[in-house]
Amino acid sequence: MKLSSIIIVFFILLEIPSFALQLTEGKMKIIIHEDSGSFSAYYLDDINSGKYIPLLFEKDPETTILSIMVNNKIYKMGSSSGFSKDISSTPGGGKIVWESSAIKVTEDFSFLKSNGSALSDGFKITISIDNISDQNSLIGITYLFDTYLGEDQNAHFILNTGESISSEDSYLSNFPNFWISPSKNTNIMGLQGMVRGPGITVPDKIIFSNWKRLKDNIWNFQVKKSRNFNLIPYSINDSAISVIYEPIRVSSNSSREVVIVLGGYNNSSFKGTSGIGDSEINTIFEQTINTEADPRDTESSVRSDLIAATDLVTKIDNLLQFPESVTDSEIDLIEQILETLKQRQKLYEDR
Repeated sequence: MKLSSIIIVFFILLEIPSFALQLTEGKMKIIIHEDSGSFSAYYLDDINSGKYIPLLFEKDPETTILSIMVNNKIYKMGSSSGFSKDISSTPGGGKIVWESSAIKVTEDFSFLKSNGSALSDGFKITISIDNISDQNSLIGITYLFDTYLGEDQNAHFILNTGESISSEDSYLSNFPNFWISPSKNTNIMGLQGMVRGPGITVPDKIIFSNWKRLKDNIWNFQVKKSRNFNLIPYSINDSAISVIYEPIRVSSNSSREVVIVLGGYNNSSFKGTSGIGDSEINTIFEQTINTEADPRDTESSVRSDLIAATDLVTKIDNLLQFPESVTDSEIDLIEQILETLKQRQKLYEDR
């Protein structure tokens, strides 16, 4: 299929209504479910077939849980009462805002590229908690990620140190740089969760355990390294990881923020600061201009250019919401990207 035809199909797909906020950039797709405020994350595993694989448990996105503790009271975002909810797109991705009479929780999703990657292959979750009460509060944050890729192997998790985790475990210090939920049936090596690195908030604790056991007692969990990932009769071979940021004092009208980074693992790593301060259009420009078409694989090149075109359309749509902020340099970059794609189209048509 020629590039021009593929782009036409893309614009047709844009007209299909959706009951969720779908965010795509590069090889990543994030779906924020409007009913629950939960999210699903997918990785483009095969660029030729357009096949995406889920990075977290897909059948029930609500099993991945953001939990906030305020003065020893626990709130699970999406299921605790007393919160309003607003979901919207942003120039960098999308966000969920929950608000009660005491706190405002903002969960912002944006895309990242791992070191050396031409396309976005990961994402950042920035969680901001605003204390909107008139009193100081102790505020903690934990995120329970329902992993699944490693559940068909003995080692459900692998650390960057090479250590394998096949039973319950935790870290309170000497943290690894990252963990992997490994996959042996995909082109990527698994889901990567960063623990340390520029722009990333190092947690106070990370726990690997059975999902239900973690969910039922996430803030006061007692690790037993002799336990496996079963919880008979409720769940078998069902592992998960929680990252915990213990409560700290947050003054009235002040806030607390943590940054979590996840993505597909390809022998590289992510920085939480990637893209900060850079123009989104400039990122696409670098992706398009500096990535040459592969003469040995025209189909992959066409689909890579389609991803760039899709990202460009999304960014232009976001820019049009605030036209007064668009710079002349961004307009020049957009024109250069379009010209490059036109030249590539002619090249493909000649093959």
